[in-house]
Amino acid sequence: MLVRFDGKSRLEVVANELLKNEDTWVKGRWRTAGERPDAFDAMDISHIPEADLFRRSSYKWAVKAVLLQEFRTLSKSTVKAVLAEQNHSYTLARSVLQEIASKHWRSSISKFFSRWARRSDNKTEKHSMITWTKIADGYSLPSLKATGDAELDGELHQTILTPLYNEYKDQQEARDWEVAVQTNQEEAEKADALFECGCCFSATTFERIAECTASTHIICYKCISHSINEALFGQGWVRGIHHGQGLLRCMALSAADNCDGCIPQNATQRAMYQFKKGAHIFTRYESRLTEEALSRAQVPIIRCSECSYAEAMDLYIPAGTLQYHLDSKHAFRTMFYMILALGSLSLLFPYILLRCLLSDPTIPPVASLFQTALTRLANIQQFPSRFRCRSPACSTLTCTNCSKPWRDPHTCFESEVVELRTTIEAARTAALKRTCPKCGLGFIKDSGCNKLTCVCGYIMCYVCRQGLGPMEGGEGYQHFCQHFRYESGRCRECEKCDLYRAADEDALVKAAGLEAEKEWRERRGIANVKGQIEKAGAIGRQETIEGKWTPQQVVDWWVRNVFTCSLRPY
Repeated sequence: MLVRFDGKSRLEVVANELLKNEDTWVKGRWRTAGERPDAFDAMDISHIPEADLFRRSSYKWAVKAVLLQEFRTLSKSTVKAVLAEQNHSYTLARSVLQEIASKHWRSSISKFFSRWARRSDNKTEKHSMITWTKIADGYSLPSLKATGDAELDGELHQTILTPLYNEYKDQQEARDWEVAVQTNQEEAEKADALFECGCCFSATTFERIAECTASTHIICYKCISHSINEALFGQGWVRGIHHGQGLLRCMALSAADNCDGCIPQNATQRAMYQFKKGAHIFTRYESRLTEEALSRAQVPIIRCSECSYAEAMDLYIPAGTLQYHLDSKHAFRTMFYMILALGSLSLLFPYILLRCLLSDPTIPPVASLFQTALTRLANIQQFPSRFRCRSPACSTLTCTNCSKPWRDPHTCFESEVVELRTTIEAARTAALKRTCPKCGLGFIKDSGCNKLTCVCGYIMCYVCRQGLGPMEGGEGYQHFCQHFRYESGRCRECEKCDLYRAADEDALVKAAGLEAEKEWRERRGIANVKGQIEKAGAIGRQETIEGKWTPQQVVDWWVRNVFTCSLRPY
C-alpha cells in the first residue's frame, strides 16, 4: 500500500496507523491507556472547549441517526463528512448541514410551498426533534423526542428546550406581573393608600416606593430606575452616586437643601428588577461600583478580561524560600533602568524631607516601598499563568501576564491588530477545511478539481462532501456537471456540483471572517466602534499613561523591570 504514495504521504499513513491501532503495532513497547498512571487521568481539561473533546461511540451513533433523519435530502456520506469536520458535535454540524441543504433543489420547492404556512420568528420552534402539546389558554409546551443517548438528550435540552421554556416562563411572568400591578393600583386607590413620590410627585403604592436613609424621603421605583440609567449611560454618575458608601443618592426635591441620605442597596435592586432589562442594568451598576472600589484600594489584583471579577494576588510564600537577583536575560534593559535609578536619587531627598515634616502615617518609608514591590514581584512571577474567573456567568480564562483572554495557542502582549488578524485567518481556514470521514485527516484544497482522494483511499466531493468511491456507492466523475457551457458560471441545465469551481468559496471565506471579527469585537467591547483597530489599543495605553501614578506604583514598575525571583532549591 505504501508504494503508491510518496515519502511525505508515507509518513502520514504510518503515523495514522500507529495512532489508531497502537495495541496492534506497538505490541507492549508503549503503555496503553489502561496502563498509564493515574496522573494522566487526573489532568485538568477544564480549559478545553467541550466541542474539542473526544466523543463517545454511543453519542456519535445517536448524532448521526438524528441528522440523517432530519436531512433526508442529503446523502449519508455528506452527513458523515460534516460530522468528521465538526468533531461529531450535533450543534455545530447541524448549522453546516442547514447551509448545505439550503442550496439543494428540494429546498427551493419547500420554500415555495412554505410561503403560505404560519411564520415564526423562533427557528427552534420548527426543530425536527421537538413536539408541541397544547395546554390551556391556547398555548403549547415543547417536549423532546428520545434519541437513545443521555449526552445528546442533555445537549438538546440545554440548547433547544431550555431557551423555549425560559421564553415561555418570562412571558407568563410578565403577564402575571401586569395583572398584579394593575389590581394593586386599583385597590390602593379605593382605600386611599397611595404615597406621593418626593422626586416626580406622582402617586404610587406602598410596594413600589423606597425611603432614603437620612430624612425618610419617599422615592418611587420609576425615579430610582431613571437615576440609575442616567448614572450609567448619561452624565449623572458623579452627582447621583455617593462614592464613599457606594449607594444611590436621594433625589427628593421637597427638602430645602440637598438631602445627604442614600437609597439602600436592596431597595435599588428591587426597583431595578421590576423593569425590563433591569437585572442586566443593575449588574452593570454593581460592576462599576466594584471597579471604583478596587481602583481606590490600590492592592495587587488579577482581573478577569471579560467581566469585573477580580482576586487579590496574595500567595503564601514562606520566609527564606525566595531569592532575588538582577534580570540577566535582559541585560541592556536592566543596565538602563539601573542608570536611570542612579540619576533619580536626588528625588528621594525631597520625599524623605516631606515625610519627616508632615509626619503623615499614610506616606510610607522608602524601605517599605521596596519591600512591598519585591513581595508583589514574587506574587506576579509565582502566580499561575492562567487565571479562571469564578463568576458563574463568565468562567473565562485570563492570562496573568498580559491580562488578555487565554486561547490556545496564546501569545502574551499580542497587539490588537495581530490578534484580530490571527482570529480571522483561523476562521477562514476552518471554513475551507474538509475532514475525511474515514480516517479523520483534515485538508484544504489548494488547486485541482473538486474530486478529492484521501491518503486512506476515500473519495469525496469537495463542495457537498458526498462520497464518490465505489465503496460508498458514489458516481465518480458522473457526480459533477457534464454539460458544455459557453460562458463561465453556474450551469443552467442541472443542479450538480462543478468539477473545478467551488460554490461561493470566496463568499464563504468572507462571511466566516466577518463573523469572527464580529465575535472578537463583542469580546473586546467595541462592537459598535468603527475605525482602525489600532485606536482600540491606543485607548488602553492612554489610560495607563494619563493615570495617577503613586510612589508605590513607580517603585513596582522599576522593580519589575530590574529584578526577578525564583524559589530556592531544596
